[in-house]
Amino acid sequence: MSWRWICLGCWLMAGGSGCARWVTTKVEPPSQLPQVKAAADAVMLDVAFVKQPAADVDSYDAIWAAADEQVLSTDLRRRLAANGLRAGVFGQDLPAPLRELLDNPTAESQGQEADAEGGEGAGSRRHLQVRTGVWKKVYASQTQPLLAVLLHTGGSVHGHQLTSAQCLFGLKTYPKGDGRVKLDLTPEIEHGELKPKFIRSEAQLVQSIGRDRLMLDELRIEALLSPGQWLLLSTTRDVKGLGENFFVDTPSGAVRRTLLLVRVAQTQLDDLFAPEQTSAPLATPGD
Repeated sequence: MSWRWICLGCWLMAGGSGCARWVTTKVEPPSQLPQVKAAADAVMLDVAFVKQPAADVDSYDAIWAAADEQVLSTDLRRRLAANGLRAGVFGQDLPAPLRELLDNPTAESQGQEADAEGGEGAGSRRHLQVRTGVWKKVYASQTQPLLAVLLHTGGSVHGHQLTSAQCLFGLKTYPKGDGRVKLDLTPEIEHGELKPKFIRSEAQLVQSIGRDRLMLDELRIEALLSPGQWLLLSTTRDVKGLGENFFVDTPSGAVRRTLLLVRVAQTQLDDLFAPEQTSAPLATPGD
């Protein structure tokens, strides 16, 4: 067959516009890599920080009127209040003033990133994956060159002057077989300069670098949450004490309070169908 007949055939197939070029598309085979799966004892959390003018007491009252504070013992609520702190639990539906703050964060709601490795900064909203008993740092404030701390513990008042201090919560999760999760949050303050430390972990000493920590175990918050529920932490109505250290800033002279929200998004553990998933808590440097 001559080349003239070949070109004529191409011309007719291409609608008279000339020889068409044959184009082949390479089809990529599906990935053979296995999908990444969360550990059996992992808990997925949503952690959010929002800002509210301290002078807006109407919104403050409306938010806390909808919170369930009875999940905490009377004694713990009394100790928290003495130090200017407050905590409560919400179901999946948040009160309107709080939902508005969460859904429409302003640029001012963006806190400072974590100064130390292994922590979470006070950003607008983050998704964390935490394993059973693993200590996770959630920073609640910026680093202050000098921080005056006034503690009400054991019926007495103690004062501290801390340099290079940053407030945070030590967060741990303990999933239950029925789908609920126990959240454990301990207020802490890291301070001073970075220095070598020896930490006991799994029957051995491990060297690391970190700052000194003031742990406030008497104010440890434990709450049992179902997936979709929220834990709220912030200040008392009157700003004072640790509440001011952890949750208050004054940009341009305007006093703002921060609200920390922690939501249980998902848990992998389910004893009903896989009781063998239950595992012992991991040894962590936070213990």
